[in-house]
Amino acid sequence: MMNFAKWISFIVLIISIYILWQIRQILLLALTAVVFALALNILVKKLMDLGLKRIYGILLSIVILFIIISLFFLILVPSLIFQFQELFTLVPQGINKLILELDNIKYHLSPDLTDSLPDLEKILVQLQPLFNNLYKKGFNVVFSFLGVLLSSLLLLALTLMILADPLPYKQGFIRLFPSFYRSRINTILNQAQISIEEWLADTFIKIISVIILTFFCLLILRVPSVSAQALLAGVLAFIPYIGPSISVITPMAIAFLYSSWIPWVILILYIAIYQITDKIIIPKLRNNRVILISANVIIGEIIFANFLGLLGLFLALPLIIITEILIKEIVIKDIFDNWQITENE
Repeated sequence: MMNFAKWISFIVLIISIYILWQIRQILLLALTAVVFALALNILVKKLMDLGLKRIYGILLSIVILFIIISLFFLILVPSLIFQFQELFTLVPQGINKLILELDNIKYHLSPDLTDSLPDLEKILVQLQPLFNNLYKKGFNVVFSFLGVLLSSLLLLALTLMILADPLPYKQGFIRLFPSFYRSRINTILNQAQISIEEWLADTFIKIISVIILTFFCLLILRVPSVSAQALLAGVLAFIPYIGPSISVITPMAIAFLYSSWIPWVILILYIAIYQITDKIIIPKLRNNRVILISANVIIGEIIFANFLGLLGLFLALPLIIITEILIKEIVIKDIFDNWQITENE
């Protein structure tokens, strides 16, 4: 039977899990800051390779970050706002045109075949509650308390604090574990940091490549709001499989307003863009890549989106990387492998 101390420990563990679950959106905000800090740390390391000291590399990275943010809001945002407003007007019209086209195709097919085909309009209606649920889970908890501006400032402040001096935060996290296991946790954290930085480097190349290739493809096809759609495709490239599938809907829907064949060309081009990026561009530029099993990625995205909302979906990849490392290093190596050795002895 469990003694009193073990019962207290078990109760404290349950209470801790409950508290962590209640503040999960704040923890996701903190994880976002860690990911941003690691992304900036890649730039800091590049600057250090050029001979700069770390402190000067951090300051220069922060200056570059603020210049990029300022240029984005001063130059691109006014144009993008207009283009996104145009998208919000054209996309529903394009989807309605798509529904009419599919209904016209189904009209010329046999009744037995049309009955077995899914109804796009019903699918969209069924997906609406899912999107609403993701929105509520992803934003309401954080932004209803802090506000959009305050959340952004908090995220920026956390990112810069972690980037400037990450050691106290890392040591504080390590001290949450028993003393005999702290060196092991430090090794696991270092491994997770390296893996996430490698993934961020791959993702940065992917986003830039998708934006450039999408921009020129849509420009050649004369699809409206090219810049907004290219930026949307680049942002959604951050979410494997699900993101690209969503990003292609917008240009296809708009293209249906002007042509019956251009949407299918866009679909083929989008598939080609992601294949070229994943199979040619990134392997040419990157030697050390984080390889994740496709099924694990899709399952992880569904799980994290369901439990953590839209923010969990955007952070699915780093969460999947961390989860895989924890399972491999702690569950398999430190627990299961030791059990096997004990049994053999």
